[in-house]
Amino acid sequence: MSAAERAVADRAIRAHIRKLPAFRRARHVALFLPFDGEPTLTPLIESAHPKHWYAPVIMRKRMRFARIHTGAQLAHNFFGILEPHLGAPIDARRLDLVLTPLVAFDGRGVRVGVGRGYYDRCFRFLRGRDAWQRPKLLGVAYELQHLPYIETQDWDIPLWGAVTEAGVRRFEIPSAARTAA
Repeated sequence: MSAAERAVADRAIRAHIRKLPAFRRARHVALFLPFDGEPTLTPLIESAHPKHWYAPVIMRKRMRFARIHTGAQLAHNFFGILEPHLGAPIDARRLDLVLTPLVAFDGRGVRVGVGRGYYDRCFRFLRGRDAWQRPKLLGVAYELQHLPYIETQDWDIPLWGAVTEAGVRRFEIPSAARTAA
């Protein structure tokens, strides 16, 4: 996608997120800072809906979430991704909604990330549930990243939904997630 096409798609993605009831109700929201062509979500921080915003901070094999706000001091991590100073991190279980980056997703909510497993490890506590609960993982991508089918792995944590410039998709809880321990 060209920069102009991405800018138009990013505005549409943010508009879909703003209209989402789960977003409007959420008080603690995590978002990712754009890297390598990912959608830009930071204008959501200035949303009219009062929220506490967080961004991921990578520490060795763990991911934590730190407060972020307009004008926050950011630094590049060892992958070259911007992140805030960790400060006092929030427990991932206290987040209401997590706007999740991805490389690809399918119609079942299977997500492919960059392959390092940070999101799957951070949210492994969501395995074994039989109802969507906090936090809801909302994949954020461009429509061209939607694939017909992605093979699942034992460690995959499914998405609650996905948003692209075309709209929002919601997913059922996979039966494997219900029975996993």
